[in-house]
Amino acid sequence: MTSDSRQFRDIRRDPAGGDAPEAKPVEEFMAELESIQREVATTKNLLWEAVADGSLAEELLKRLCLEYYFLGRYFTTEFGSLVANAPDADSLSLGASEHFAHWLQNLCDETGYTGDANHVDMKIEWAHQLGISDAELESYVAMPETIGAVFTSLYYMRRSYEEGLAAFGWAGERFAASTGYALKMYEGMRDHYGIEVANFAVHAYAEEDHGDKADYLLRQVAVTADQQRRIRRAILHTFTVRNARTAALNRWLDEPGALRRPRV
Repeated sequence: MTSDSRQFRDIRRDPAGGDAPEAKPVEEFMAELESIQREVATTKNLLWEAVADGSLAEELLKRLCLEYYFLGRYFTTEFGSLVANAPDADSLSLGASEHFAHWLQNLCDETGYTGDANHVDMKIEWAHQLGISDAELESYVAMPETIGAVFTSLYYMRRSYEEGLAAFGWAGERFAASTGYALKMYEGMRDHYGIEVANFAVHAYAEEDHGDKADYLLRQVAVTADQQRRIRRAILHTFTVRNARTAALNRWLDEPGALRRPRV
């Protein structure tokens, strides 16, 4: 038996009712994100330091390479979602855009159309330098924390432009650049392991620029209360899983034979 009348609840909120959240001024909101970073991203990556001084055992360096391949394999192929979702993709000309131009250039760089090899191939080259086979790369199962970090970012990259920019650009590239990890890894492997890894040479100069741009672009799309709410959540979740991954990587150093010589 069905009802003779249907009623739909009016979903429109009364702006004068006081229940609608208000947006913070952009500078105040960005300061809040900085506070979240300080409170959540608290763990220092000790593996980078062990590579930098040459104390990390070769077997763990190989395992670290496999972890990086997993990161690159999925992040590189997802850049298209940031390009497609860019809010100014319909600018009069491509050159007039900022968001679209940044991510299109980033996509071209990551996929090897701006001069360097594509970033997945650079990680495969690094693996080959360490004696890792293609079969090992394909069969490797990343740590749960790495899987969580990767697919948390991918979720937000597909969900909305500002959340993807927050998760991958601001909490990802920008934060990574602030650690100086790429130069540590490049110089450490060159000086102590006898290999020059293009992947880290490229990231040493590119990531700082990408991180600065991410901060600039995020300020432009962190305007409304709804945008700020979703950006805040994306930042919190991204730093939470990334920090858990860093802690998991550090636990490798507790394994027997993790260091080939004492740390200096």
